Amino acid sequence: MKKHFIIAFLFLFISTNSFSQVENDAGLWTTFTIQKKITKKISIVVDQEFRLRENFQRINLFYTNLGVDYKVNKYFKLSPSYRAIQKIRLDNTVSHRHRLSMDATIKKKFNKITLAERVRYQIEVQDYLTSRKGHLPEQFLRFKTDLKYDLGSKFTPFISCELRYQIRSWRGNDMYYNNRFHRIRNIIGVDYEMNNSHNFTLYYLIQNEYNIPDIENIYIIGLAYTLSI
Repeated sequence: MKKHFIIAFLFLFISTNSFSQVENDAGLWTTFTIQKKITKKISIVVDQEFRLRENFQRINLFYTNLGVDYKVNKYFKLSPSYRAIQKIRLDNTVSHRHRLSMDATIKKKFNKITLAERVRYQIEVQDYLTSRKGHLPEQFLRFKTDLKYDLGSKFTPFISCELRYQIRSWRGNDMYYNNRFHRIRNIIGVDYEMNNSHNFTLYYLIQNEYNIPDIENIYIIGLAYTLSI
């Protein structure tokens, strides 16, 4: 059963699913995270991320994410968060966006393999005070599967796959966006745990879009550093 699951997941990871390709891009995502344990069950998490796109030549966005991790038990975790996003438009003006999310994550270890399943409900508004549609929130569901393999060392390789489902959009032609899956992210990477306080992650992410007009595929190099205090 476990072997069949791993084979199916790897097949999904390498499959292009025959998505139509219209435009390709490459970028860089860098993330700095601070996490503070408050109690045995509750931690505060702050993320700051910076992204480049257009083949690493243009700033795409900055965001600050404030969240709480609540461990219900050793297998199940709830994580509400708020994200403030500053997205740079092509004319170099800034689009201010606000996002609320709720994650529910189940994690289980099978010998050296750790499997995690995360479901995220996400609601976001764009240019709340300056746009005609700024008060109309977009809503998403995001489903992510992670597999990590314990090498018995400071290095832990992983793969993950995330599907995004659009519940509601206000982009103009809603029939192309509402109530459908339209994006998949496949990731391969490695975690390096220097010690209990310092963790580094290097990953490669491929994002494919489908079921919508103006399809774009993005290839991302990611670097992340987490400080536990």
